[in-house]
Amino acid sequence: MRGLNGKKKVLNFLGFLLFLYLFLFSVVLIKHSFQGIGEVVSQITQNNISELNAVGMGWLLTLIMQSSGAATSTLVALNFAEVIGPIVLIYMVLGTRIGTTITALLVALFMFSKKRRDFRHGFEIGLANLVYAIPIVIIMFCLEYFFSFFSRAGNYFVDMGVPFNLSFIDAITLPLINLLGFIPNYLLSLLGIFLLIFSLKKIPEFMLRLWKEEYLKQKINKYMKKKYFSFLIGFVIAVFLASTSITLILLIPLIVSRLINLKKVIPYIIGTNLGGIVDAVIGGLVIGKTALPAIFTYVSFSLIGLFWLFNTDLLFNITKFISKRTLHISKKKAILFVLFFILLALILSFI
Repeated sequence: MRGLNGKKKVLNFLGFLLFLYLFLFSVVLIKHSFQGIGEVVSQITQNNISELNAVGMGWLLTLIMQSSGAATSTLVALNFAEVIGPIVLIYMVLGTRIGTTITALLVALFMFSKKRRDFRHGFEIGLANLVYAIPIVIIMFCLEYFFSFFSRAGNYFVDMGVPFNLSFIDAITLPLINLLGFIPNYLLSLLGIFLLIFSLKKIPEFMLRLWKEEYLKQKINKYMKKKYFSFLIGFVIAVFLASTSITLILLIPLIVSRLINLKKVIPYIIGTNLGGIVDAVIGGLVIGKTALPAIFTYVSFSLIGLFWLFNTDLLFNITKFISKRTLHISKKKAILFVLFFILLALILSFI
């Protein structure tokens, strides 16, 4: 039995390494394939998108990819290929941080619960993440719109010559990309985006197999009684899973089963948003210095979000007020809320 378990662990670890490589490979593939078609669409995407359109498009891209890290990695690769401009990129990154909530909202919708109250508690995970994210996005939007804060700060780091590159990644990915050189660039771009989404779905899956999901949930429930322990657990798990959305949805079965309550979950959500920057940062490191403004923006979001750690009661009370007093959440109203969430991203993208 031990030998069988040992083999499973080895296979799961090899699977994790394989999909980590595919993640790196996909980012480099997008980066190089879009260079060939960048000139065709650059005038559209660099000059004709408003700030609100850019936020909506980043939001919408994350709804499609189900990962803000995957969306941001794609966007910084498109920026490198001069498909989207550096200023537009900043606003798109802000949109991705709102869109990442969609996974938690959808999982809560399909989670079985005996009582309406239990369903509402599960749905409040995604709702709390929205309450956490939206004020930060508004603040950052204003700082960029009026003062160009994040684009200037990011470019300042570039001018300083801050080392921001995993140069060895090209050495392990370009030989395979060169073998695919006979394929048209637009097909390589689509392949890269597909592999990016697929690999970032599989990396957490293999990490959960290594950790054992039920064991992980038991530990979460055990150590979430204190605020800073809860924050630390969310942070550590998100770092290892390299996914904000997957780390959030781990909580939904626990809260629906009434094993933990939303008040204990709030610090975990804050920690998750900080730890979940890993995939986007790695994607930025693969692209190089041109990604610095976007990655600085992405990381700044989570650092500003630490404000909520000292105001967890406020975040809890706002979420409960919206859930119980404003929306009166039921299954039907939750479906309407998710549809509105998607529709709003579409409206912002194309107004």
